[in-house]
Amino acid sequence: MRGAQIITAASMKPATRLGAPAMPQRPALASRRTSLQKHLVPRAAADSASGGEQDNKFALAPSKPKTPTGEMAAYYLEMQPHLFQDAVQTAFSRIKEQREAEAAAAQAQEEADKKAKEAAAAAGDAPGVGAGAELTLYRRMAEVKAMERLVAIEDLMYVCILEKFKGIGVDMLPRVEPIEESSATLQALTEGVHSREAIDMVKEHVLAVLGPASMAFSNTMIKMSKLQGAQVYAASIMFGYFLRRVDTRFRLAKQLGVLPQDRDDAVARLERLFSEADALEEASDPDSAPPLEPTTPKASEGQQPSTSGASSSSSSSSSSSGASSSAGSGGPAEAASALTKRPKSALRKYVESFDQETMLETARLVTVESAALTERQTQALYGDIKALQADMQSAVGQDASSMEEIMQRVQQAVTDGRVETVVMTVGTQRRAVLEAIAYGCFLRDVESWVDTEYELLTPVGAAGASRDD
Repeated sequence: MRGAQIITAASMKPATRLGAPAMPQRPALASRRTSLQKHLVPRAAADSASGGEQDNKFALAPSKPKTPTGEMAAYYLEMQPHLFQDAVQTAFSRIKEQREAEAAAAQAQEEADKKAKEAAAAAGDAPGVGAGAELTLYRRMAEVKAMERLVAIEDLMYVCILEKFKGIGVDMLPRVEPIEESSATLQALTEGVHSREAIDMVKEHVLAVLGPASMAFSNTMIKMSKLQGAQVYAASIMFGYFLRRVDTRFRLAKQLGVLPQDRDDAVARLERLFSEADALEEASDPDSAPPLEPTTPKASEGQQPSTSGASSSSSSSSSSSGASSSAGSGGPAEAASALTKRPKSALRKYVESFDQETMLETARLVTVESAALTERQTQALYGDIKALQADMQSAVGQDASSMEEIMQRVQQAVTDGRVETVVMTVGTQRRAVLEAIAYGCFLRDVESWVDTEYELLTPVGAAGASRDD
């Protein structure tokens, strides 16, 4: 990452982390919805009134619930995970019912006010001042309720994201600090979250955002401004969100057989069809055609016919072991070089086929809630983004003539300690980036589910008018 300082290589003590228990099998919704509706809110209220012990119960993520509804969901996720899904569905259903009831009441009130004004105008009376003040107060109360409902929806979505992290056996970073990077965690954050086609794009993103630090060993210490860390984390969330959207579109297009054909793939497919047709025509009786003799590699391929199988197996084994040894002893440089030499995945080719309009539409956040949850998670880890931006602008100034000069000033500000900084290992930074990508993927999953099942979310384009319409 540009602007980050590589300090030294040192062994770090592993941070104390909470274990992620295995999720029990979820019960059916119909069998528990009635009983849950009777005690969800009282149970959450009782937990909130029990004192400081409950405040520290939920330590699964850096951000804490902001509403009683969120606290209730957090309680079930940690203490009674087998009831969590039913509790969340009941809470979303209740919010939807409340919103529909309030919308109906507001419409009835507007109609009553309209009739009252028409009656007053017909009678020649001036509209009362008290009626106007009452209407203003009513609208203000409705706005407050709508905002509370919006925060409750965000809380529920956030806890649903945490439930997905628990599902892959990974705890989110409670704060940005050096941790011991484990292969199991990295595997869970890649293979446990993404499709096979998407993993290559994840690797490319990690190498791109880490920059020169990606060539260092995992225990190498780096120092950067908190603003840089926050920008990388937020960008990685956005990338994960985008990746989930395009991967979903890719798999759907693949199932429907409408993927754009690469020229080389199309030529290879036609040649294969022609060769199969020729083989069928040459057989006098297709139903009793003799089996084809096994083909041997050409001499120009550098393999002896009698040992082609063993040679191929040996080559595959040696290349596999060579890749393993290079990953273990050669360092990240060889891994990065190998990645750049690999052919593009089908998903990468699919993304590159997008025109500019499609790319921009796919990359944007769809709802106000997803934008709020992106900012919420980033600020929970790195602090107030606006304050960090103001500090950086004050330290760097506004008279820089080029991007290189800006980066030099940022580097100097980090060195002099004139901006807030964070020190972590390369492994921690890699772990944070992978976590952010997974967060973005899970955010898109939860957003799609809530919008499809309950229609409670606010499109970004409608945010200026009302956050609850």
